[in-house]
Amino acid sequence: MSDAIILFSHGSVLCGAGQNLADLAVRLRERGVASIAEVGYLNYSEPRFIDTFRRCVEQGATHITVVPYFLVAGKFVKEDLPDVIATAQAEFPHVTVQVADAIRFHPLLADALLACADRARPPAEWRDTKAQVAAFCRANPRCPLYGTQDCPATRAVEVVQ
Repeated sequence: MSDAIILFSHGSVLCGAGQNLADLAVRLRERGVASIAEVGYLNYSEPRFIDTFRRCVEQGATHITVVPYFLVAGKFVKEDLPDVIATAQAEFPHVTVQVADAIRFHPLLADALLACADRARPPAEWRDTKAQVAAFCRANPRCPLYGTQDCPATRAVEVVQ
């Protein structure tokens, strides 16, 4: 068993886009799957993969399992992930790393999709409102809400000025 699990994903410019993945890491820790379960992103979102890897090592991890949070092993898993792992292992050669398969097909995935289908709503209702998205604001200048009246980070700056 690994000391640590890193859930690896691409990342997004939209603030809060990774909140579900962060919540999943919490569930893995609560279930005792690994003493350390963290999220690391390739691009845009924080924390970046290398920073997560370092944090795992700082917490004592010597064996890390990387779990790609992708349905299929495309470019990010086949090409980009080996590069970021190589960078991390160059910095921490004593740490062993293994990589899980992409999610692909799993019988429980059908159950999850059916649960989503049961909660389906009309198109006008299914999207998160800007207020819901902004609840996870990380003051990211790349976020589409950054600098608008819907961005809590920049709205706070305007009030102070």
